[in-house]
Amino acid sequence: MAVFRGTDRIRKILVASRQTFRFIRFKKAQALPVSNKQTQPIPTNFYRKYRKPIAYALCGLVAATVIGILGRQYVQAHSVDYYSVTINGETAGNISAKEKVEELLAAKAEELENAETTVHLVLNDNQVTYSAERAYKKKVDDEETLVRLEGMLQTHAVGVKLIVNGEEVGIVRDEMAAKKLLQRVKNKYVPARLVAKKAATEVRSLSLTAGASDAATAEAKPQRIVTSVEFAEKVEMVDSQIDAAQLSDPDELFAKLTEGEPIPRTYTVQKGDCIGCIAAKMDVTEELIHQNNTWIKGDRITVGDVLDLSESEPPILNVNSEEEVTEIEEIEPPIEYEKSDSMKLGQQKVLQEGTPGKQQVTYRLLKRNGSLIEEEQVSVNVLEAPIATRILRGTKVIRGEGSGKFSWPVVGARITSYQGQRWGRMHKGIDIIGKSNILAADEGVVEFAGYKSGGLGNSVTINHQNGFKTVYGHMKSVKVKKGQIVEKGDIIGVMGSTGHSTGTHLHFEVYLNSNLKNPTSYLK
Repeated sequence: MAVFRGTDRIRKILVASRQTFRFIRFKKAQALPVSNKQTQPIPTNFYRKYRKPIAYALCGLVAATVIGILGRQYVQAHSVDYYSVTINGETAGNISAKEKVEELLAAKAEELENAETTVHLVLNDNQVTYSAERAYKKKVDDEETLVRLEGMLQTHAVGVKLIVNGEEVGIVRDEMAAKKLLQRVKNKYVPARLVAKKAATEVRSLSLTAGASDAATAEAKPQRIVTSVEFAEKVEMVDSQIDAAQLSDPDELFAKLTEGEPIPRTYTVQKGDCIGCIAAKMDVTEELIHQNNTWIKGDRITVGDVLDLSESEPPILNVNSEEEVTEIEEIEPPIEYEKSDSMKLGQQKVLQEGTPGKQQVTYRLLKRNGSLIEEEQVSVNVLEAPIATRILRGTKVIRGEGSGKFSWPVVGARITSYQGQRWGRMHKGIDIIGKSNILAADEGVVEFAGYKSGGLGNSVTINHQNGFKTVYGHMKSVKVKKGQIVEKGDIIGVMGSTGHSTGTHLHFEVYLNSNLKNPTSYLK
């Protein structure tokens, strides 16, 4: 194509040369002086004589011009455009297109990004410059230049610094490793599977019409949804150029973030100590004592035992979580009382056993590192109302009827002789000394008041109208009469030594349904 274009140009040059030659001849003719005399024409034989040399000269001129143009066209057609590439001021070679260098840099950066190495390497901010060049038949070896350029690329290590409340706590490989570590801290206290998604934050109420298996499952497994998981501290991730030796071990950094520094502390058990006493004295929990001292069986400790009461400082990173727990709870049946004036006071009868109800209760729980710090009831939905228990209560009051619970018949009582065999015969009651006034052990009706032969002397017998009878003997004087109703604690006589007695005291007997009982089993 270049040759054909050159031929056309030669033709145009020849035409232009002829026109130029004619113009020169015309100008020369005009430049000749004009005289009054008739101009002498140039002899015809002059042109004939020099016509060939002039033609040869013109042809040579045209040929030289054509050759110059064709040569320049050839050189241009066989010249190569390329770029001289330098990196950081050092020549790397020649390249046919800038894009090939850019592709190499991008591929190298991607390779480093995806490399599964302990240390994350990235390319330096290499200063790559290009100089446009053009040369005749220049051979440009792109592959050789790219290989040399790749060998000249420099890298450096980078990492992500974890900053907690403004203080650096460690360095990890990259942002992905940092996020993975922080999620691991959260998962220690809140399993990721429990964290609610927006589409699943609502908890459906359980219907009574649901299948029995569904209801049983709901009761056995409360629905728990974690609505929020946040760090209590401000956590930042900062990209930084690092030394590879600065990288933290992920497991060690995890322990550093979640486990506070231990505070050693011991306690030596002293006389009179107990687990609860030590916990209160040392301001620790009983759980901590048992946790640190697994050798303790039950609550048994002895004087001289050394207890480990070591605690840990709060961790560097704390996790606050908010949960909603919905569960089915049993509603205790209420009790409804009905009165009956035909039933004695204190007696009651169940007319109808109650049935527990069911309710769905939702609680909002606030936790710190998995430990509950606040609980709030959010909603209550009664699923099944309870059926009340109905109880009939007696209101009938019978004067003189005791409660069946005896108080001591003497203030400041002290037993001097117990029930049992004494001096070869049965001692039916107990002998008591104390203040001089004799008191009714319970409410009742005086069945006997006076002197009784056979050894009791001045005595009183009270029928408590409930199967119990009490006998009071050896009194100095009697203060009640037969048929009189007495209340518990009323004075019925004065302590003495009448009848068969060896000294001032009260002889006290108890009978139930006419059977002799040991008074010490009933006195309160």
